[in-house]
Amino acid sequence: MQHCITTETPKRPDGQQSVFQLRTPPMSVVRIGIVGLGERGQKAVERLRSIEHAEIAALCDVSEERVKAVAENLTTHHPKLTTQHPSLITQDLDLIYICTDWASHVPIALEAMNAGKHVAIEVPAAMTLEDCWALVDTAERTQRHCTMLENCCYDSRHLSALEAVRKGDFGTVVHVEGAYIHPIGERWTPWRVAVNQQLRGDLYPTHGMGPACQLLDIHRSDRLETLVSMDTNAFQRDDFRNGDHTTTLMRTRNGKTILLQHNVVSPHEYTRRYHVVGTRQSIESSDSTPHDLMSQRMDSRLIECLHRGLPLDIDVYDLAEWCAVSELSRISIENGSQPVAFPDFLRK
Repeated sequence: MQHCITTETPKRPDGQQSVFQLRTPPMSVVRIGIVGLGERGQKAVERLRSIEHAEIAALCDVSEERVKAVAENLTTHHPKLTTQHPSLITQDLDLIYICTDWASHVPIALEAMNAGKHVAIEVPAAMTLEDCWALVDTAERTQRHCTMLENCCYDSRHLSALEAVRKGDFGTVVHVEGAYIHPIGERWTPWRVAVNQQLRGDLYPTHGMGPACQLLDIHRSDRLETLVSMDTNAFQRDDFRNGDHTTTLMRTRNGKTILLQHNVVSPHEYTRRYHVVGTRQSIESSDSTPHDLMSQRMDSRLIECLHRGLPLDIDVYDLAEWCAVSELSRISIENGSQPVAFPDFLRK
């Protein structure tokens, strides 16, 4: 029998409480500080400016010119402007909305939660198990929301399937497939190149992982147990450690499976390969919802939950489980595709 590589689940510190189904006091207006005003951040500004009960109260980017240019278009909001995120975090804000490069997601989120702010982090929120645990521990210690901005959980096909699954139309869902197959083309940033040069594995798992875990009710009625991953050689980019195509298979405690694929270099149309297999019916469909619409739904729902004091759709344990695939897949690949055990982020 093949050996399963274990990963640590540290004991929860004495007196520290879970944030599962966390409810915080309702907010009449959610005061938002947005950090990072590149393409993602500017689109977030455009969406949030029109959502009821949301106020864009602060903006931050390393470029002073960009901060001023974005602010000039906010005629109904009057944000404070800064080029230093620590000065934004100390302001009277409820939510820090993080749209920076991958490497800075976790440090900014930890600083914000420690300052008493809720955080929403662009995908992937974290790249390592250490960072996943840091976000979980800090959210629990501060009792702050820490969510990931996984907009694919708001795709029309997924929302319809999720409703049907909860009604029992699929019977028992036994297998879900998802993917991120999206040639980057001319849009490679230096930091994204560096990640692929340094690491192997599924480096962008959450677009497929989020919908799959919601359909399987992960860390509610089931939990992830093991993962096996393998990759091809790096045929397209000889400067990459990461293979062209990575395939990852996971099994849950209740005997269900998830299949993920990742490929950002091969010629291919964009697809997330959505496939849901149940005991009564199955569906396989192509991408159906524009990203801007998914993101609008995501932001509207986030603000609604904070405004009404409801638990968030995506909590810090979802964030950690979905992001953990990156390092767990690397561990599996670098150990001859051995099975790797998932940490129990909820510590149940």
